[in-house]
Amino acid sequence: MAENQFLEILNAAWKAGRRRLAGELFSVPFFRSIFLRTPDTASPNISFPRLTLADPQKGTALAQNTFSLAGVTLQFANTREPWAKPAPSRRFATRLHEFSWMHDLLALETPEARSLVEEHMDQWISIYGGWNPFSWSPGLAAKRCLNWLAAGEHLLGSGEQEERRRENLIRQVSYLLSLGNIAVDPRDRLQIAQVLVATGIIIPGTERFIERGLALLSVQLAEQILPDGGHISRSPEDATSTLCDLISLKLLLESQNMHVPEDIERALARLAPMVRFLCAADGYLAVFNGSGEGRHLAVENILSNLSIPESDFSYAPHSGYQRVRTEASVLIMDTGRAPPERFSQHAHAGALALELSTPGGRLIVNCGWSEDQPDRWHAAVRTSAAHSTLTINDTSSAQIRAEGLRAALLGPRLRQRGQANPSRRKLEPGEGTRIEASHGGYLHRYGLIHQRQVLVHEGGAKIFGEDRVFRPIDAPKVTVPPTLDCAVRFHLHPKVRASLARDGSQILLILPDGTGWRFHCAIGKIELQPSVYLAAGAPPGRTVQLVVHHNLNTKGGITNGKNLISWSIERV
Repeated sequence: MAENQFLEILNAAWKAGRRRLAGELFSVPFFRSIFLRTPDTASPNISFPRLTLADPQKGTALAQNTFSLAGVTLQFANTREPWAKPAPSRRFATRLHEFSWMHDLLALETPEARSLVEEHMDQWISIYGGWNPFSWSPGLAAKRCLNWLAAGEHLLGSGEQEERRRENLIRQVSYLLSLGNIAVDPRDRLQIAQVLVATGIIIPGTERFIERGLALLSVQLAEQILPDGGHISRSPEDATSTLCDLISLKLLLESQNMHVPEDIERALARLAPMVRFLCAADGYLAVFNGSGEGRHLAVENILSNLSIPESDFSYAPHSGYQRVRTEASVLIMDTGRAPPERFSQHAHAGALALELSTPGGRLIVNCGWSEDQPDRWHAAVRTSAAHSTLTINDTSSAQIRAEGLRAALLGPRLRQRGQANPSRRKLEPGEGTRIEASHGGYLHRYGLIHQRQVLVHEGGAKIFGEDRVFRPIDAPKVTVPPTLDCAVRFHLHPKVRASLARDGSQILLILPDGTGWRFHCAIGKIELQPSVYLAAGAPPGRTVQLVVHHNLNTKGGITNGKNLISWSIERV
């Protein structure tokens, strides 16, 4: 094991020990009474601005004590049962304890709905309000505090019960103050900083949190927001969620005539154009690196209300994405490496994957992910086969470390070995835009490079592609059989209808508006196989994928025509 890896594991173990020690100490009532003493506070007269959309339909079900979380639906008899009964899965419990669902219930705008939310908050405090190793974990506690603050004006008021809720909230925030820089997930660290600032502004008497929160926020923004505006995780949804968080914080600061720090303004100026860049033709997010479509984030509304001018760029060099926008289509291609390992707990092995969307709907997609989906799908959709790209020997282009001590301490990280992912873009007059990229994710195992070229013709109604696999001159000495199977996959959106032509070389694709596109590939064998789409939220959407099978010559160089798979997608 390399020295830096050993030090990283040692550092992670030390931080885990600090979190465990803090938890054990906070579990002792005497310690809590000393170190979590809450200041005298007053009733808030504002709430935290919330930009995510609530769903009244889900609120109606919640009013009947029916909870649909993480792909599981449970009916409870009363407001105590969700907190007293064992949860069916860890992710169900996580979603429950975050309290994000409370806004769906409040969206009903009835006294009964508000009363139910209050009862759930009081039940949670009575069972978990002292301390609990699961429900007080840093990221979960931060999300819960933000959700409570989003309704703070109404639920944390001046009554006896409201004051009890407010006191418990301050205890949770004080606990987070001690853990802000040792939370494992980078998004958790950002939200802890946000909680500190928001609490200090919203609840009179807690102003001491503001300075510490802004200091932590400055450090995290500098580390996590790339120069081109992407999030270091390379997830479009992480970038958009961070954008929403910062807009909410800015609105809160401005509402109290407080100065908005330059760090926040600078991050907003970078994030907004990048989020626009990462949107498909329908205005919602492209699906890469653990991202969903982000419909609950109301991306278009958020961007339209920003005063930041639009920036029409086509290449994000630090985030590693190429985009070609035309009248007929929008193509986005992942030309970057996996994110740094310490930011890769949710990243996917989708090297050179692409998505194609049109005004009539999404056409080619990746399987994607949503926090509303059942947990059993999570590992599967991180593999290369769940993306619209080429796979060799049914293996992924990056290694997912989900087991062992390292994974237990550092999380299920993604590691992509091999050389850097070079890419280039060229505008060819009279032809269109050509993107060429390659990756070495298979180099250490098979000694092979995957190169993909995509030509989007002017107007966007024709897309020609080439996937080439070759052995470079300086390939490492690895033992491989003379031939290997490979597959080029194109996952279709669930609303696309596909039919295979009689000659087996073409597939007709029909979008919901009736627009037709034709996929053609003369080499290899084309099949329609079952697939699944998870990016739109639960339940998983059944769909199909186009799969081109081919037999590779593992000794072939870059000029070997037998290792070249040419394909096209053309509007009919």
